[in-house]
Amino acid sequence: MKQEKYLKEVELQDIGELSVMLKKFWKSQLYDVSNDEILEDIRRILSPKCFGYLIMYKEDIAGFIFANEKYGYINNIEYLFIKENFRGKGLAVFALTEIKNKILAASNPRVQIEVSPNNIRALKLYHRLGFTSIDTISLSTSIPGKIEKIKFQGLDFYTNPKESFEN
Repeated sequence: MKQEKYLKEVELQDIGELSVMLKKFWKSQLYDVSNDEILEDIRRILSPKCFGYLIMYKEDIAGFIFANEKYGYINNIEYLFIKENFRGKGLAVFALTEIKNKILAASNPRVQIEVSPNNIRALKLYHRLGFTSIDTISLSTSIPGKIEKIKFQGLDFYTNPKESFEN
């Protein structure tokens, strides 16, 4: 008998649903991605050099999690997505714990994850799960929607008006 929550490797019949979830993931990040970009994400998720899994709840696909290589190790949790109707069931905690354990079991020295500064709920979850060291902050030259000027460490940056990033 299968557990109520488990990770499942992506199979051919899952690609359609995975592509729908990837589009929703990117929309939540304020990006409108092309089909070619979704296909590239799927190619990366299926790569044997990465850890890509569907997050299952009972027999339903509830989301996905993807870790890729950074610094010569598979240690960067790049995507975590839980469908809205499955949120609040502990699936993010379960998936993060499982993939963190897989990464560490593969003799990787650390696990890292990125988060938008406006996603306070995720920040609190990641902190609770032991992600307490700040490694880097990602900066870009220009991103559509980043129009609100903020000060960080005495420098001017532009962010989405819905984001916050406090010193």
